[in-house]
Amino acid sequence: MSLLRGQRFAGRASMLLPERLFSVNQNALPVPASCYATLDDIVRAVDACQPDLVFLLSGYLFSNERLLSREALKRLLRQLRDRGCCVATSDPFVGLAPRLTLAELDIRIPLSAGPAVHRWLAALMSRLRPRSKVMRIPCLEDVVHLYPTPIPVSEDPVPRRSFFNPTVIRAACGTRALGARRGHSDGPESRPRWLFVISQVDLRFQVVLRGQEKFIEFVRDLLRRAAEAERHTTLVAPPWLADRLMNALPDSVELLPFCPLAEFEQRLLDAEYAFYWNAFSFSHVARVANELPIFLFDRGHLARTIKPYYEVARSWLYGGWEPTYLDPTQVVSREVLADLARAQKPALRALRERWQALPTPDELVDQLVAEASGSDRSRGAMYA
Repeated sequence: MSLLRGQRFAGRASMLLPERLFSVNQNALPVPASCYATLDDIVRAVDACQPDLVFLLSGYLFSNERLLSREALKRLLRQLRDRGCCVATSDPFVGLAPRLTLAELDIRIPLSAGPAVHRWLAALMSRLRPRSKVMRIPCLEDVVHLYPTPIPVSEDPVPRRSFFNPTVIRAACGTRALGARRGHSDGPESRPRWLFVISQVDLRFQVVLRGQEKFIEFVRDLLRRAAEAERHTTLVAPPWLADRLMNALPDSVELLPFCPLAEFEQRLLDAEYAFYWNAFSFSHVARVANELPIFLFDRGHLARTIKPYYEVARSWLYGGWEPTYLDPTQVVSREVLADLARAQKPALRALRERWQALPTPDELVDQLVAEASGSDRSRGAMYA
C-alpha cells in the first residue's frame, strides 16, 4: 500500500495475495488483484501481466509462512529473470539475514510460543552449529532490497534502495478533518480515539512471557482504564483474545479480531494515541510521518528473537531515537500521556523531514526500470 498510493505507476500495477489475505482485503485494494496458492499460480500471473518489475513483499517470508519452499523461491527468481523481470524484495530483517548466526538468536520464546511447525523449526535450529548462518537465503542476495525509510547500515554487497511515499501525510489531513467533524456531536464518537494493536506472533510472545491469564487480565484492565478516561477505545487483536475479552469489558470498547488494511490505516491516523506491543510495526511509518505519538509496551517478537535486531532497527526506523515505553504495571493518566506525547514531537518532526528527502515510489520505480532496461519504457509492476 505504501508503494502504490498516489503514484503514477499504480495505474499499471497488479497484485497477487495468498488466499487468506485476498479473501479479506479484495474489496479494499488500490489495484487489480488476484490470489495464489502455488508457484505455478505466480508464474501464470506473470505471463499474463508481463511486468518489468516484480516486488516480493517479502521474499524472506515465503518459506517462513509456508507459502513457497526455498527451492521453489529459487525457481521463481530464475523464471522471473528468464522473462526479463527486475525483482525487488522488502526486508523485515533490516539487512541482518545474510550474516545472522545461531548464536545471535534467542529461540527460547519461539520454541514455547509457536505452533507445531515453529517448534519443529526451533528444535532443528538448536541442533545447528552456533556459527551457522541460519537465516541466510543466498538466492535473494542479488535481489534489490527495498526500505520505506532510510537504508539500514550494512557492509554486505546486497543491493538496497529506499523510498518514502509523501501521500501518507496528505492522507492524514482528511482523516483528522473527519475526527474534527465528529467533535461537533456529544456522543461517544466525539471522544478522542485510543487504538491498541497486537499481532498474532506478538500475542504468542506475550503469553509465554507473562502467562495467558495474566496477560488477558492486563489487557482487560488497560482497556477498561482507557474507557474510564472517556476515550473511544479500540483493540485490534487475534480472534481468541477478542473472544476472551468480549464479556469482560464495557460495550463502548471496540474489539476487532480483524481489520482490512484500508480501514486499519484510517483508524490508525484517526487515533489520538496508538499503543503497540512491537517497536517496529510497519504501520508506525504512517504515525511518525504525521507526527502522531506512539506508545509501546514491548520491543516485539523480532527484537526478542534476534539479539542485534533492536539497535539496528532503531537506527534504521527511528534514526537512533528511543521510542516511548510504558510500564505495564503502572497506571498512566491522560495528563502523563499528553506530556509524553508532546515530548515526542521534535523527534517525530525530525524523522519526517529526514524521510521526505528520500525518493518517492514513482522515482524509485523509474530508477529500477532504467537500471534494468537502459531505457524509460515500463510495461507495469506486480506485487506478490
